[in-house]
Amino acid sequence: MSDEPGLPDTDETSSEISVVYVDDYGELCELTAEGLEEASDRLAVETTTEPSVVVDRLGEFDCVVADYDMPETDGIELLRRVRRVSEDLPFILYTGKGDEDVASEAISLGVTDYLAKRGGPERFVRLAHRIESVVDARRASAEAAATRTKARTAVAREQRRLQALLEHSPAVTCVLDGSGRFGYLSPAIEDVTGFTPEELQGELAFDYIHADDRERAEQAFSRLLDAPGETHTVDVRVAARDGSWRHTELRGTNHLEDPAVEGIIINARDVTRRKRIDRRLRRERELIERLFEVTPAPLLLLDGDGRVRRMNDRATEVFDAERSTMQGHLPEESSVSFRAANGTTIADGEDLWEVVSHAKRAVHGAECEVSLPGGDYRLEVSAAPLPETDERLVVAAVEAVRPATSADGNA
Repeated sequence: MSDEPGLPDTDETSSEISVVYVDDYGELCELTAEGLEEASDRLAVETTTEPSVVVDRLGEFDCVVADYDMPETDGIELLRRVRRVSEDLPFILYTGKGDEDVASEAISLGVTDYLAKRGGPERFVRLAHRIESVVDARRASAEAAATRTKARTAVAREQRRLQALLEHSPAVTCVLDGSGRFGYLSPAIEDVTGFTPEELQGELAFDYIHADDRERAEQAFSRLLDAPGETHTVDVRVAARDGSWRHTELRGTNHLEDPAVEGIIINARDVTRRKRIDRRLRRERELIERLFEVTPAPLLLLDGDGRVRRMNDRATEVFDAERSTMQGHLPEESSVSFRAANGTTIADGEDLWEVVSHAKRAVHGAECEVSLPGGDYRLEVSAAPLPETDERLVVAAVEAVRPATSADGNA
């Protein structure tokens, strides 16, 4: 750490600075080197009286300090040669000859600084301070440039990654401007609609939405415009090139105030197949509902405990009971027996719903006795488990009903 006046304290951990000092007087070279190293413990000074060797070793030095007036190669010519190799290596012209023409030419060639050899020991302090300043500035500039380059590289990499994801993703992504016109569209738009991104760019998005859905889409878009950063979802039908309509879930987020986007980001998902499946399932449920009610045989829907969940109108008639009293009822002593073709019993003692639900298949010709609100009955039923449900349910069709016989033989 330097105690010389005029030179700021230097952190002991600061990196070393390699300097080459060029002068045709050897004694002056040594004197200057000693003065600089005494002025700053950061400086490691090498001297030479031959300017020609400096250019070949520029990579070894952080700064070049050269006298102007040298017999073979003066300081200006050395500066010219250095600049051919490096445009930003600090070069300080250190001369006892104060000449405006020399200074002007040096500046035009890109000299870093121009200092005069005058004064006592303080001139070394002044020169050392200047060397540290220009070298630190160059290093800081290089570090900042490296940071910017690293940041630009990272951004470019992320942009390429995002572009690749958008181009190869089956999901559709597009950007609308504030008026609802298409800007960017991902290539997947062609897979969904048949239209290419180039065909749709600049088009008004609402022109491609079914007339019955357009008002809802416009209202959702209006809400997005009023709420930067928020997301809204709407299901609409979108036109396809072949004249069909694709059921599409649109999820939009307002990024108009984001300078990187300046638009409404829309993520679109084709749900046509899901809608088609939903319609088919709804029709099947409606069909089952109708069949359940119009079937002439009494039908009971039992859960895993054997509790009556539901029955059709015919069941209420046969068992002479209201739905309200039957639903939720747990039949008592409902053991079941299975008969062979000759009518002999081959298994008994188990609950009908347990046999069916555990077997996971239909059971035919099962006999059981049940106790219901309308009385005790001996039944002959066929039953089957209800597939694709979250709980074990069994549908039982009653094929024959007769009052149960008491132990003494009376009905």
